[in-house]
Amino acid sequence: LLNHYYGLGFWTCLPLAGLVSAAAGFLLGFPVLRLRGDYLAIVTLGFGEIVRILLLNNTEITGGPNGISQIPKPTFFGLEFSRSAREGGWDTFSNFFGVKYDPSDRVIFLYLVALLLVVLSLFVINRLLRMPLGRAWEALREDEIACRSLGLS
Repeated sequence: LLNHYYGLGFWTCLPLAGLVSAAAGFLLGFPVLRLRGDYLAIVTLGFGEIVRILLLNNTEITGGPNGISQIPKPTFFGLEFSRSAREGGWDTFSNFFGVKYDPSDRVIFLYLVALLLVVLSLFVINRLLRMPLGRAWEALREDEIACRSLGLS
């Protein structure tokens, strides 16, 4: 939506999508803060379905079931993954690096970007779990009552 309506690029929209998701989770967390177990799962699934149905039925913004068309393909710092650069664009990825053009390059590149994001996320999670806060989270997961008795919340 940000790309289509505001002209933001793929690399700008990617972290913004994460921030919007985190904000939605934070806002959902307030009303369901006291729920545990199955009730929390039911509320989370219900919220996801409500958002999906709202976006599906809002044809003015999201295009409804047909979606948004003509979304520009991601580029690598201005380099396009196509046979020829569009008018006013930089160069193509294959011309810049001197490799032969292959239509699957874009798919491979997006796979590598996703893989890099997964590795980065795993690194951050690993670092968080090694901190005192992470150990408190693990203790809270194992026994909430014992954590409260020790002053952890």
